[in-house]
Amino acid sequence: MDKRYWLILSYRANIDGSACAQHIDDRLPVLRERGITPVLLTGTIGARSRHFPHFRCLSPAPSGIRFELRHYLRKRLPKRWQFKLVETVLLLPVFPFYLLEKLIINLESEWSWFFLSSIRGYFLCRRYQPEVIYSTGGTASAHVAADIISGLTGLPWLAETQDPLVHDRDWRRGKTVLRIYTWLEKRICRRADAFIFLAEAARANSGGRTGMPECGTVIYPGAEPAMFENGLYAKGHRCHFAHFGTLNGTRNLVVFLQAVRLLLDSDRIDADRIRVDIYGSLDGGSRRAIQQFGLGGVVTNHGALTRRQALVAMQKTDCLLLIQNTIFFSTETIPSKVYEYLLSGRPILGLVHHNDELRKMLLNSGNFPVPADQPEAVAEAVDDIMQRFRDDSLSTWAPCPDWTVAGAVDQLLRLGGEAIRSRGRLGERRG
Repeated sequence: MDKRYWLILSYRANIDGSACAQHIDDRLPVLRERGITPVLLTGTIGARSRHFPHFRCLSPAPSGIRFELRHYLRKRLPKRWQFKLVETVLLLPVFPFYLLEKLIINLESEWSWFFLSSIRGYFLCRRYQPEVIYSTGGTASAHVAADIISGLTGLPWLAETQDPLVHDRDWRRGKTVLRIYTWLEKRICRRADAFIFLAEAARANSGGRTGMPECGTVIYPGAEPAMFENGLYAKGHRCHFAHFGTLNGTRNLVVFLQAVRLLLDSDRIDADRIRVDIYGSLDGGSRRAIQQFGLGGVVTNHGALTRRQALVAMQKTDCLLLIQNTIFFSTETIPSKVYEYLLSGRPILGLVHHNDELRKMLLNSGNFPVPADQPEAVAEAVDDIMQRFRDDSLSTWAPCPDWTVAGAVDQLLRLGGEAIRSRGRLGERRG
């Protein structure tokens, strides 16, 4: 039986701690189990895979050279002075061209990746004869490259945007960039065999912008149940709330800490019975709030963990903390760690910003969604969770297996099969 291949374009892959990379990394073994050998085409910032055919391309624009070289140096020069010295020497010749590029157009640093990846991808199609081209990841250039390759080869193309290409509000990258991304979004609707979104709100908003409300489908990415172990949780003396990932901008601890302070001041909880653990980055706003509310003895910053370590820590905590930015972007996105949280078997306190889809997802799985900008509502939820902790009802919390990587891959394969059949019927009609 001949091998079946899919050409997968994702700028980020095989990078621990990167949500965009983990999205595709988790799917590759499942695709192989389903009889598909992934041919992976990525940028250079991730390590080369030892398990699948993996090819990498550079981003040749000045911004791409700068971005990829800085990433390369960070991995090899741990001391800051070494990094800054070598960076300055190597990037000095590039700097004038980088400034000129940013003056002309301020796109993402990887925008030029499509130049080389489209050429490389075309020849990979000649070599491997894939059934489908699948573009994913947070970089729009992957979709541009996939569009070019599909046009040259006639192969079906599935395009998946992990974050919306365009936002209807709070756009901060200039009118020229907005026009480019709006054009790309419409082009994907017209040319891709399937346009995949990770949230229904993102799909609906895209349909309104493009004038093609029927365009697109939603596949929740899910998480992998096999990455979780049983029996890791053990109740202690204190109730630990744990946040995993990056805190910055309006995604911070300020409202949560304000809620904790309200409960302490009203004697509804005891400071000795609550702890807040931070795994990842701690932003300046949160640091100031810790001092302002006098919670230095309550909050512990553990720093970054590997993904495997983070999953273990999730299962050991009493309650997981999810915090959305209080901006429009949050209304049409679902953080990828939600699916890991749901499989961890621990309760989730979600500070949700005008996102009914995420709110229902948490509520229907028995968790605690509250408005992200209302300290009083957060305080009520924290008080409820603390009471459940005292009553020992948090110990019996169960995982929610509704959304898994295998389920997402099966939906993806169905779309691929439909695209192949559709292209075949089109070819028959033309013949």
